[in-house]
Amino acid sequence: MMQNILDQLHQVEQLAAASKLRRLLARPFRYIFSIGFKKIIYPFTKKGIILKTRTFFNSEMYVVLPAGTDIYLTGGKSHDSEIRLAKFLINHLKIGDTFVDVGAHFGYFSLLSAFLTGSNGRVFSFEASKSTFLLLNKNTQDKANIACMNNAVSDKKEIVKFYEFPVLYSEYNSVDISQFEGEKWLVKYKPQEIQVEAIKLEDFIIDNDLHPKIIKIDVEGAELKVVLGMKRLLEVSDGLFIVMEYLHPDRKNAAHRQAAEIMKNAGYNAYLIEKNGGLIPADNIDDYLQKNELESENIVFKKITNEELRITNEILIHNL
Repeated sequence: MMQNILDQLHQVEQLAAASKLRRLLARPFRYIFSIGFKKIIYPFTKKGIILKTRTFFNSEMYVVLPAGTDIYLTGGKSHDSEIRLAKFLINHLKIGDTFVDVGAHFGYFSLLSAFLTGSNGRVFSFEASKSTFLLLNKNTQDKANIACMNNAVSDKKEIVKFYEFPVLYSEYNSVDISQFEGEKWLVKYKPQEIQVEAIKLEDFIIDNDLHPKIIKIDVEGAELKVVLGMKRLLEVSDGLFIVMEYLHPDRKNAAHRQAAEIMKNAGYNAYLIEKNGGLIPADNIDDYLQKNELESENIVFKKITNEELRITNEILIHNL
C-alpha cells in the first residue's frame, strides 16, 4: 500500500514541476478556473471561495482558493519541501502511531497522517486561526482518529494576540508578524488582530498520556515558544521526531536558531529530508538555506533512543 501511495505522490510531484501547458491539459477546467479566480476575481473581492477536492491519498478535502490552489490542482501540497515532508511521513508513520500537528491550517498533513496511522492511530491538530479552524474542522469531522483544537500553542497557558491574514496569505497567520516587515504584499493585505487561548504542548501530551511518534511545528515565527512549552517532554521522550519549519537568516530566524539549540541540548540531532523522504544530518542549517537560496525548510529533529545509544557505545568500545 505504501508503494502505491508513494506512486500517487510522485504524480503530484511531476504535475507540480510541469509546464503551465501540461498542468492545463491535465485538468483544464480546474486550471482555468483557479488561475482565473486568483488573477482576476480575488484581487477585487479579496474573498476566497471554498471548493471540494480529493487528495492524492484519496481523502475528500475542502480548500479555500486561492490559498489552496496547489491542492485543488494537484491533489497535494506541491512545494518541494512539502512533498519531501509527505514522503517522510509516509516512510515513518505506521498503523497505530500518534501524530501531533501544530499549525494544521486546512488539515492536509493531519488528513495524510490519519490515513497512514489508520483507525488505531491518533492525530491531534492545533490551529489558532478561527476562520481557518472552521475549515480544518469541516475536513476532519468525519475522521474518528483526528481531534482538532482551536488553540495557539505556546510556552504557557494564556490568552495571546493572533494575526489573521486575508485568505491568499492565510498560511502566514501567526502570533508574530515581524518577519514580514518590508514585504510589499503586507501593505496591501493587512492582518486582523484577534485573541485566542494558548496552551502548553507538554501539558496536553503528558496530561493525556500521549506518546507521539512525530510532532510537526509550522507556526510562522512562534516555533521557539512552542519548543519552550515542551522542554519537559523533550527530556522524557525516547525516539521522538520533531519536524519544525526553519526560516532563512534574512527572515529574522533568531527564534528558530534558539529553538534548534534547545532541542540540541536535549539530545536531538538535526536532519534534512532527502528527495526520497530519508534523513541526512544537517550540520549547519543556516549555511544550507543560504547556499541553496531557500526561504525556509522543514528540519527534522530526532532524539537518539536508548537502544541506538547502546549500539553506538558498543561500536565505539569495539573500535578502541
